[in-house]
Amino acid sequence: MKNRIIGHRGAGVLAPENTFIALRVAHDLGLTHVEFDVRLTKDNIAIISHDDSLMRCAHVDRLISQSNYADIKDINIAQHYALNDMDEKIPTLEEYLTRARSLGLHCQVELKPNTGEEDLLVKIASEILTCFYDGASDDDLPLVTSFVPACLKALKDISKHPYKTGVLVKVEETTKWQELARASACDFIHLHALYLKKDLAKEVLDCGYKINGFHLNHPETARRAIALGCEKFTCDIPDIFLHTP
Repeated sequence: MKNRIIGHRGAGVLAPENTFIALRVAHDLGLTHVEFDVRLTKDNIAIISHDDSLMRCAHVDRLISQSNYADIKDINIAQHYALNDMDEKIPTLEEYLTRARSLGLHCQVELKPNTGEEDLLVKIASEILTCFYDGASDDDLPLVTSFVPACLKALKDISKHPYKTGVLVKVEETTKWQELARASACDFIHLHALYLKKDLAKEVLDCGYKINGFHLNHPETARRAIALGCEKFTCDIPDIFLHTP
């Protein structure tokens, strides 16, 4: 089962999320895939962070979208990780891709646009990805995901690489998955673990889409999801799967 796991934000809760150490922990666990979040700073630098606010991870009352990268790049974003005294900085997308490649990790890149900057994020991220994966085989290309269908559609429209994409379906929008799929022109439907039911899975597969899951943090739930056709899933606590067949 381990080859189906995508380490959520690197290594989930086993390391400070979206940091270099999170990639290292994922690698050391034997994972082959990691997920991470990309957003823009005020001066349009693509960086790795789930939240716009730095409060939760860095205990700093500041928004990434309202800050130039030079002003936040040295902030410690591991303040929330109370188990250890760590000092981790905000990586750029180029830096994170480079570190993941050095560790042999395949990437799932989630686009998290600031409101009104959907096209801008896609343009900047696409340019970086195009340069980074120039000459790469299709199998080595990242899976690109987003909760914003317009981002995925725009990426496919402008990119020279044949990226596979997956639309992330919010729990409250589960019944609208077909609408989201059409708007995003995606390949994968990413469903929350609690809503990945037999009838829904069959419907998705019958419509020609593939299924990935998210928040699958228990082996038995993952087994059921895989039996329904789920190919891979993001996980916050991948260590519990290490000895799961």
